[in-house]
Amino acid sequence: MTDDSIRTLLATMTPAPFIWSKPGTVVIMDNHVVEAGGDSDAVGEWVEAHGGDIDRTLPVVATRRGVTAIPKPVGKRYYVVPTSALADD
Repeated sequence: MTDDSIRTLLATMTPAPFIWSKPGTVVIMDNHVVEAGGDSDAVGEWVEAHGGDIDRTLPVVATRRGVTAIPKPVGKRYYVVPTSALADD
């Protein structure tokens, strides 16, 4: 993916409304990027190169007390994207 195609893709995504991010940033869920045909690795590199971050939600787990062999779930990946990076240069 090119720089412009990633910017365009992210600019068309609806931000996740229930994940807090600092002012001047938006949260874009990785699964929405993938559903739209984006490349997670390329988008992640682009976001970090433009001053953003990659993070994960906290997984919701219901367990019983004791030892288990079941691996702990991983939260959903999302990007914290500076809104200035989404503006056309």
